[in-house]
Amino acid sequence: MSSIVSIDSLSGLVAFSVAVETGSFAAAGRKLGLSASAVGKAVERLEARLGLRLLNRTTRSLAATGEGDILYRYVARILKELQDAEQELHLVQKAPRGRLKVSVPTVLGRKIIMPALLDFRTLFPEVTTDISLDDVKVDIIEGGYDVVLRLGELDDSILRARRIGPHTFITCASPEYLARRGIPQSPADLHDHCCVYYRFPTTGRQEVWAFKNSHQAVPIKPCVVLNDGEALASAALGGLGIIQAPSYLVSDDIAAGRLQAVLTDYTDERGSVSLVWPPMSARAPKVRAFIDFMAERVSQKLY
Repeated sequence: MSSIVSIDSLSGLVAFSVAVETGSFAAAGRKLGLSASAVGKAVERLEARLGLRLLNRTTRSLAATGEGDILYRYVARILKELQDAEQELHLVQKAPRGRLKVSVPTVLGRKIIMPALLDFRTLFPEVTTDISLDDVKVDIIEGGYDVVLRLGELDDSILRARRIGPHTFITCASPEYLARRGIPQSPADLHDHCCVYYRFPTTGRQEVWAFKNSHQAVPIKPCVVLNDGEALASAALGGLGIIQAPSYLVSDDIAAGRLQAVLTDYTDERGSVSLVWPPMSARAPKVRAFIDFMAERVSQKLY
């Protein structure tokens, strides 16, 4: 028996299925936009390929054989699923729905994306958000991501991007620590303070502090080095020392008075916070909805 999986066989399967449903080649032809002869020949080629008789023909009607009944049950189910898939694709093109695969940096994801997710789900309940919180720079295309959130400078590529705010770093400490050790007036003063540094867990590299409008060297010997952003904030909140952290990590604590910004004249930006996506993804309503929604929510925390 020859394989039923071929382009010619698929056209024969459609012709066969419609012929069974309509009861004649002529009626099947009208439904498919073909001649009765074309439908009959497509069924004959299918029978020849399978080595089975699928339809009993008379001059006035046709009926499925026992083998034809078996085949029709499977073919009808497959064609129905294909029709359902086509309808769902049309719906996806009209309204945000379906699975959305997203990658965001860990701390920013926990601090901003996750708190906003309930509101996004309320607005777009048909979108299933599959979010990876990871500090590794993922391959968007190879990983099959619809949208990723990137920090810093963007590389030139075919990807589309939307800048949603500056990647600003704030130097800060707890009011208790500053009352005990004094407030630094310039970056040079940090040599006399306990500075808590961040070490990238993916590379092991220690983050370098940067200051705008200053050529002063940063502290050479930090008193503590941590590889977790939220632990960095906890260290500052606990009065351990001074940290330099992204604005989205410490802005709420600064607004509440739990942390106090220092060296504000030297606050520096390190590129941007951007949403990035493959060129074709923007056509999907679920992607456009996520980009527009998160661009507004994230930008509120960056300025």
